[in-house]
Amino acid sequence: MSNITEIARRARVSRTTVSRVLNNHPYVKQDKREAVLKAMQDLNYVPNLNAVNLSRGKTNVIGVIVPTINHPFFSNLIEGIGRGCYKHHYRMLVHQSNYDPGHEIEFFNMLKYKLIDGLILGSSMLSGPVLDELSHYGSVVSCEASGSRLITKVLVNHESGIRMAVEHLRSKGHRRIGLCIGNPASGIGISRKKAFSALLEAYGLEWRDDWYYEGKYSIEDGSAVAASIAGQSLAPSAMVVGSDYVAAGLIKEAARQGIKVPEELAVIGFDNQPIAQVMDLTTIQQPIVQMGETAAAALHLMLTEAERPSDQTLELELIVRQST
Repeated sequence: MSNITEIARRARVSRTTVSRVLNNHPYVKQDKREAVLKAMQDLNYVPNLNAVNLSRGKTNVIGVIVPTINHPFFSNLIEGIGRGCYKHHYRMLVHQSNYDPGHEIEFFNMLKYKLIDGLILGSSMLSGPVLDELSHYGSVVSCEASGSRLITKVLVNHESGIRMAVEHLRSKGHRRIGLCIGNPASGIGISRKKAFSALLEAYGLEWRDDWYYEGKYSIEDGSAVAASIAGQSLAPSAMVVGSDYVAAGLIKEAARQGIKVPEELAVIGFDNQPIAQVMDLTTIQQPIVQMGETAAAALHLMLTEAERPSDQTLELELIVRQST
């Protein structure tokens, strides 16, 4: 395999000139640049892009960590980040962590060793102090509330979303309201559960522990929740569900169990995915794609201006349909 020394010898230039051509350095005479390019072609030289990127200190690659790709929230978030990367001329490398903190730390090493320029966290299982330590590896933006003091955040106010949902249900006369969320240990899960608990106390709502469900992500999970509710002697009259897909499964199984929605069980979802419109589901609309684009723009600013942007919070909206 040919190397820089052979190219320099054939082109009759210095190794430094060859290096400058490989790195697209502007200060190379045109005749020498052409000689180097011809020598590379004659020798069938294929540059080691990793080495070139390391020498330039830039890869034009943005890393993204999500717990799972096969989830509407994260697939929409990736779409938004992808749009932002396209706009700012970055490529995107997505890592699926499967909610494993060890896998997240391994991917942070890509940032540490300059194999990516920056990192966007779709969701993280790592604690605030750990994230603060890892943030020294390079530029990082988080798309959820975390305990980190050093990482820039672009997120939605999940507490306000829970408040919208609970207050809407209270306005409909509900006092027995259950909660169903995804990962309780993620930033989103912690925020939603904490906000819901505070509202229970503030409004003096009724509560039973079996009205709470966690680790629910799919339509099938929603069906299981509805089956559980159907078997309770005192069931909730309304459910706040952290995903439209879970809520859709809940509504479908509730009908099979003979539970009327919304007369006997009102349901509110999150995200305003297309399935919410199909199921006539009241939901909290999140600007997920916009959040991804905004996170990519914030990271681009960090990489080009060497400054940390202020945290940004995007607004939510209650979309009322027939499920409440």
